[in-house]
Amino acid sequence: MSITTDSTIALTDPARLAAVRRYEILDAPTDGQFDTIAAAAAAVCGTPIATVSIVDADRVWFAATRGLDGVAQVGTEPGLCASAFCADGPYVVNDAVADPRTLDHPLVRGELGLRFYAAAPIVTVDGHHLGTVTAIDGIPRELTDAQKTVLGHLADQVAQHLELRLATIQAVRAERELRTEAEQRAAAAAELAAQMRTAAAKQAATPHPERCELGGARGCTAPAEIKVADSWGDSAWGCTAHVEEAIINVTSVYIASEELGGLAAYLNR
Repeated sequence: MSITTDSTIALTDPARLAAVRRYEILDAPTDGQFDTIAAAAAAVCGTPIATVSIVDADRVWFAATRGLDGVAQVGTEPGLCASAFCADGPYVVNDAVADPRTLDHPLVRGELGLRFYAAAPIVTVDGHHLGTVTAIDGIPRELTDAQKTVLGHLADQVAQHLELRLATIQAVRAERELRTEAEQRAAAAAELAAQMRTAAAKQAATPHPERCELGGARGCTAPAEIKVADSWGDSAWGCTAHVEEAIINVTSVYIASEELGGLAAYLNR
């Protein structure tokens, strides 16, 4: 299978695209650490341009650039990033105008006049290829094995940083959800407390047992203040603590009210 066919399949692979989405990196504000990695790639390869790119289904988006100001993304024409990201290791084009993989690429034929291109794939812990760390030049070059190795390490750092970023996003989101749940519980508790105070005041003059009837086998010696009932017509008087417990933990238990239907034991008192 050709590189073009391989990269075309990888571009639109649903599992890979789901991995790209889960990191929530596309179109995110530039990350200082990614900028540092792009600068390191340019330095180690001796090129004026370097990028950290994420490959989407229909574009190559730059998470960071060095020497390529004002360019946020490019197309997915095969031969450069759109092919390099799915490679198993470093992808090097020493002279783009003489390499059949790239000689027709717009970045080679166009104003940029790209001649040298070297990239290492960014691969997640579960094996999905997200993009590349890339070094670019307008003159032909060659890389040593050591330079290729360092470029690969830089791509690994991007993958690690994405994992840390994802963990942070998830932790913040979980904390926010817990805070929201706590606020909702507090609001519900406050609302229930207000309803119980109102019910206790209304029911104070109604004949009722002296002690709480909701204490179970152990009993409860607290004063009975509020009557609760369920949709089957069963009812009982309880102290505020046991009434709150019954309403929270037992399905279809309500503060007894003449407005509630089906509470025969209360309506026929």
